[in-house]
Amino acid sequence: MAYYVPLGIRGVLFRVGTILIGLLGGIVYFLAARRRRSVVPPSMAFSLPD
Repeated sequence: MAYYVPLGIRGVLFRVGTILIGLLGGIVYFLAARRRRSVVPPSMAFSLPD
């Protein structure tokens, strides 16, 4: 059975850290997705043997 244990200042720091990690992760993902979108993948041309 789950029960609540007050964590005090540690709980506040944990919550702030969790929110901060989520925000920074979202920003990194957004920037990476935008960078991927702007890059055109190179075309690979090769001839097959007859």
